[in-house]
Amino acid sequence: MMRRSMITNRVLRRTAVALCGVLAVVLLPVRSRHVTGQDAPTGIIAESSNLSSALPPGEWTRVESTVDHGLAWLASQQAEDGRFPSDEAAQPAVTSLAIMAFLSRGHVPDQGRYGRQISAAIDFVLSTQRRRGYFSLMPVAPPQQHLNPAQTAHYNHAIAGLMLGEVYGMTSGERSRRIESAISRALIYHRDVQARQKSNEGDVGGWRYAYPDSPNAQADMSVTGWALMFLRSARNAEFNIPKQYFDEGLDFVERCHEPDPEQHKKGVFRYRPLISAPGENPQITLANTASAMLTLILGGRHDHPGVVDGVRWFRTNAYPTPWRTSYFYLGSYYSSQAMAQVGGDTWNQVFPQIAAAMLEEQQEDGSWPPGTGTEAKFGSVYSTSLAVLALTPAYQLLPIYQR
Repeated sequence: MMRRSMITNRVLRRTAVALCGVLAVVLLPVRSRHVTGQDAPTGIIAESSNLSSALPPGEWTRVESTVDHGLAWLASQQAEDGRFPSDEAAQPAVTSLAIMAFLSRGHVPDQGRYGRQISAAIDFVLSTQRRRGYFSLMPVAPPQQHLNPAQTAHYNHAIAGLMLGEVYGMTSGERSRRIESAISRALIYHRDVQARQKSNEGDVGGWRYAYPDSPNAQADMSVTGWALMFLRSARNAEFNIPKQYFDEGLDFVERCHEPDPEQHKKGVFRYRPLISAPGENPQITLANTASAMLTLILGGRHDHPGVVDGVRWFRTNAYPTPWRTSYFYLGSYYSSQAMAQVGGDTWNQVFPQIAAAMLEEQQEDGSWPPGTGTEAKFGSVYSTSLAVLALTPAYQLLPIYQR
């Protein structure tokens, strides 16, 4: 099923680029490459983008040093079973984010300074796959409560699936076969969740928590963003993902767009569509806005009004400082990746603000402090992994986010 030689060659090219150092990476012009090849509205998505133009060379050197310091701290935190520590209800998602942080700097399994640690972490994630195909360290059973496994399971599942799709072409032998089998089983479960009968027509095509199950299932932008990233990563790895799955998910994302400018103080995308949750707190946030923009752009829907509104919102608002927005680290990760996809003047305006915040917040040991609110529960491995991922889009080493 897989054209493994193509994937392996791609990984070898990525590894070679990484070894040349950050300046060689960021000085290369990057061509725009999207799923459908649709043309974007003039001035919204840059047709070509030199992502290095956002910072002068000296600042890129500082970013490189900051990232490497963060990864060294991450490596020091790994447990004997391969996991990177966090709340158990957030596993294997946090370990998967740590793996992706290493990948984003060009480190790969079984090679180089962190190769053995990356492989051990992959094995830990594989060990968390349950009989039904989803990934969760803890058993999942109703009722759903805040931050219990019934709520977090689909985050764990989608983020683990995304990571495995990224590393699939970097592995060989028995581990590669295990990853292929795990992704195949995970995709069956993933589609089952997406296709569940929803309690509201506006939720069709999206994902949410493990419970409630059909016929009362719902959907939200937060889980759906990760879920679509898993599908895209698996398709990049040449698993067969029908276009219908993407279309249904992207349709849900579009319904989360908030068209009323009066509601655009904190972003332009809601947590759930208005049609699904009339009267509820819309939860229009930085993280939901950036996640929605990223999924729509990667899905070829660059001309959707929500993307246009989102670019305008990012261009007309100062990027929020830490502790002044919920899910700061998650929002910064999504914002950095989304703005890299937009490219051009938008990237040049927004990324330096994100980078400045991240560089200022890094602690002497290389870690980033836990965030506020719910993010605080996930600890410094979570915040450090997302901080590294927010600083590294210009390297273009994660296949899912390559322009």
